[in-house]
Amino acid sequence: MGFSPAWQKGGVGSPNPNVYQIASATAIEKGEMVKLSAGLVVAIGDVDQDDPHLGVAAENHDGATADGRQTGTEILIYDDPNTVFKIKPRDPLTATGGSTTTFVDSSVLPETADIFNGGALILVSVAANSALNGKKVNISDFDGANGTFTLSETLSDAIAAGDTAYLIPGKRCKGHYAWNLTADGTDIDFDNTAAGEAIYVEDVDVDNGLLYVSFRLHQRGNHPAAL
Repeated sequence: MGFSPAWQKGGVGSPNPNVYQIASATAIEKGEMVKLSAGLVVAIGDVDQDDPHLGVAAENHDGATADGRQTGTEILIYDDPNTVFKIKPRDPLTATGGSTTTFVDSSVLPETADIFNGGALILVSVAANSALNGKKVNISDFDGANGTFTLSETLSDAIAAGDTAYLIPGKRCKGHYAWNLTADGTDIDFDNTAAGEAIYVEDVDVDNGLLYVSFRLHQRGNHPAAL
């Protein structure tokens, strides 16, 4: 699914992609964060996805399908440093334990008490009862020391190690520099803040499962050379 443009900071104009050059064999997904290297669009190629970026791909370029655009030498990129992007986080947390009232992921970050309060978990896979899969449960408390999410309701069956869920942070994450991206640059990795967080949380819409973010370092804006 990846990132898609939501609005412009300052309310000026609307997000519009610009054309950039790309090698015909380079594979880029729509919604993927990319950078410019030697004049060509490439994957960010950074272990923790916090290198300065150019923007987000507005179209797919699989580098293999001979239909013109997919192996062409041009790609559309949302490249304005003032663009705010929206995403439905779909990189699941994996439980290390739990109960009928808790979901525990000992690797989730940051280890800040109550930071996820008011957010929600969307249960993806519950071994004890598949009828719970897809259920959205609100988070009433978060213990950062051990990664325990306290649920606002009691489930019919207990969460256990290996169960999975999507995390939708609450409003307390607004204004927070947080997390890096997944390896393919299309989602948020809630277990990774190593070497500098990649995104800034502009807003949260828990009801619709959306996170609104901007990127910390931009090749057309706050590149480290300008910091």
